[in-house]
Formats: sequence, C-alpha cells, structure tokens
Amino acid sequence: MPRFNPHPWVANHFSTRLGLGLGAAIALLLVFLLVKLLLPWLLLVVAVMTARHLWKRHREGQQHLYTCFYECLNIYHGRISVLDFAMNAQITGPRARSFLDARAKDFFADFEPTAYGDVLYTFRRTPPSSKPQGALPKLPNP
Repeated sequence: MPRFNPHPWVANHFSTRLGLGLGAAIALLLVFLLVKLLLPWLLLVVAVMTARHLWKRHREGQQHLYTCFYECLNIYHGRISVLDFAMNAQITGPRARSFLDARAKDFFADFEPTAYGDVLYTFRRTPPSSKPQGALPKLPNP
C-alpha cells in the first residue's frame, strides 16, 4: 500500500520559492533597465507635447485677441478705450493696454484723451484712392 504524504510540495518548496524570487528579480531588473534606457526619450516626448500644447493655447489666445480687436474697431468706429477692449476680450487691463499699444504702433494710431482721463486709441481707415493697389508714387530724381 502506498504511503500517503500530507505535504508533497514541502520538498520542492525551497526550489519553487527560489525560482520565483530569481524570476521576479530578473523581471524587476529588466524593467528598471528599460525605464532607465527609455526615460530620456519619454521625458523628451512629454516636453515636446507640452510645448506644442502651450504654443497652441498661445496661438488661440492671440487669435481671440485679434478677433476681439477687429470687432471692437467695427463696433466703436475705430475708437477703442482700454476698458472697452478689456471687457470685450475678457482680459486684464494691463494686458489690454499692452496689446493696444502694440497695435497702435503697427497701425499708426492716434491717441485722444477723454474728459475722464482715459485714453482712446483712434485707428483710421484710409479712404479708397483712385490709384491701383500696386502703383507707388513717383519720387523726384536727385
């Protein structure tokens, strides 16, 4: 009659544990080496994606400001105050002032003080001329 062993796995228990431990250690070492190898590339990918996202948000913000600027020009007939522009674009006063200052330089705007101490930026459209678009005025010969 065969003998019944209540714990047949006890004899192989140490070798099983040793094999599992070595396998886990090797897997952990491989994961560590893979992460160490790929980490600079992963960081580079994350940095590029973050920069792209920030650039896209900046570009959309600038597009929004220009859209509001041109709408204000039409609504207020070329005369814009900082407060009007800030309210329409939903931005802060200093940011609105710096944006309008830059556009005033770009488009050669005039400034008109109001009775309340505010400044109106006056952007004038040039009247259509009878000259074709490509024609330049002749300069006198020296």
